[in-house]
Amino acid sequence: MKNEPSITTLRTGDSVAYQVIYEGNRDAFIAFASKYDLDQDAILDVYQESMIALYENIMKGNVKEFSSSIKTYLFGIGKFKLYEQLRAQKKLVLVDDFQDQEVLIDVETTKLTEQQKALRKHFQKLGERCRNILELFYLQGFKIKEIMTVANYENENTVKAQKSRCLKQLKTMMNPQKNG
Repeated sequence: MKNEPSITTLRTGDSVAYQVIYEGNRDAFIAFASKYDLDQDAILDVYQESMIALYENIMKGNVKEFSSSIKTYLFGIGKFKLYEQLRAQKKLVLVDDFQDQEVLIDVETTKLTEQQKALRKHFQKLGERCRNILELFYLQGFKIKEIMTVANYENENTVKAQKSRCLKQLKTMMNPQKNG
């Protein structure tokens, strides 16, 4: 979108600026999200939740400037929320064979290996913060700095440390005899 509102304008809570963002990106987001197995109402709900998150991140000062376009930032939030929605409907799950090959699979059309089933079970046992950070990093390809902003962490080192602890915890749960 050309002529995006400035971060300064957005920090004032200017409703016209937010309306420009909302209306200027809505159709593109719906087109983007339509590839996921969600109905139109669910996609619109996700879009509205993403706009609220964008607004809150700006107003709380979590976003000082955009390293990409506002659209890219908004779609990043939206993609995360789409995945949350699909996971809640049990349509997607994180699969990791611990050889740095993480993939998102469609549970309804794919048979899981025993290791994938175990990973799914243990992943669900992780705390919400751990699941969130691992999903943002591995599934959505967020960079550490982006995770810091979206998930409201204090700094990048905190994100790195948390991600490392969470991954170690998951690996320990997967292979208790190796880590005991």
